[in-house]
Amino acid sequence: MPLDGPGAAPPACDQYRKGIISGSLCQDLCNLHKVEWRTCLSSVPGQQVYSGLWQGKEVTIKCGIEEGLDPKARSDLAPRQELVLFDKPTRGTSIKEFREMTLSFLKANLGDLPSLPALVGQVLLMADFNKDSRVSLAEAKSVWALLQRNEFLLLLSLQEEHASRLLGSCGDLYVTEGVPHGSWHGAALPPLLRPLLPPALHTALQQWLGPAWPWRAKIAIGLLEFVEELFHGAYGTFYMCETTLANVGYTAKYDFKMADLQQVAPEAAVRRFLQGRHCEHSADCTYGRDCRAPCDKLMRQCKGDLIQPNLAKVCELLRDYLLPGAPIELREELGRQLRTCTTLSGLASQVEAHHALVLSHLKTLLWKEISNTKYS
Repeated sequence: MPLDGPGAAPPACDQYRKGIISGSLCQDLCNLHKVEWRTCLSSVPGQQVYSGLWQGKEVTIKCGIEEGLDPKARSDLAPRQELVLFDKPTRGTSIKEFREMTLSFLKANLGDLPSLPALVGQVLLMADFNKDSRVSLAEAKSVWALLQRNEFLLLLSLQEEHASRLLGSCGDLYVTEGVPHGSWHGAALPPLLRPLLPPALHTALQQWLGPAWPWRAKIAIGLLEFVEELFHGAYGTFYMCETTLANVGYTAKYDFKMADLQQVAPEAAVRRFLQGRHCEHSADCTYGRDCRAPCDKLMRQCKGDLIQPNLAKVCELLRDYLLPGAPIELREELGRQLRTCTTLSGLASQVEAHHALVLSHLKTLLWKEISNTKYS
């Protein structure tokens, strides 16, 4: 826990008072105590996620989040040290050097994209937390620490429409909009019981407790649009590496929101992990939970293309999410399109045109059903 009791300050405040870090949230968090901490939302060691209240809004507070979708990649790392976290940039670094340092980091993590200088500009603008038109060492250290957080990098890279909006930060602690409503009602069960639920009960829970079918169709359209953005984003391609209904959230108006971006990874990071990796089976070529590439058994190395693209994995989810309770006149065609979608492969030669066509047909089918009604 970051707090020892009511009114106690989180560890970030020690660094803030020493002048090591900065952030738009620091004053409210450390001096004015205007951030109210509530429930712990994570059962994963090393991931401190809390619900809270700030400026009268429900928020999610994230701090001390250890990265690494892949446990193999993480196992050799030493425990994170707070003081080491804020060791870059060093004193004497010019703004030009910091700009180049940030660009190199983004190239390594997102790929060498022509759009990256614009993202660097966005990072520097954000680093000026106190809006005095200059970036101090504490501000630079803080934004650099935030960039090391996979989710923070994604919040910068993706549109706010499908992810919780970033509201403020202090050092590497950051606050986003409150957690959206969950689409998987089994998520309320204790983690150990979830795998024991039979598939039929999953479906029944969805029908009894989930939104009405037209609202589910609207959420599904938002999820498909998110898949489009991951494939055609301004800052490269991204992969969903834990595709479950637990990550499908929505707002009070039933607009789709990704509940957790921790399991979304830039293509560059996935390829770097797979490149030259020794394997005996395709299971050895798995990044996160379900980003899996084939194993070249002759060379005993992982190949670069994923077996299943984002869209195929999402369509598998949508079969369980949309087919129960779907209008009778729609069910057969919807089932056929979802079956076609789940057979898509991740081979680069197939991806572009075919995936776009399948995705467009699915969105059109769902929109036709709910357009000109209160659900649209």
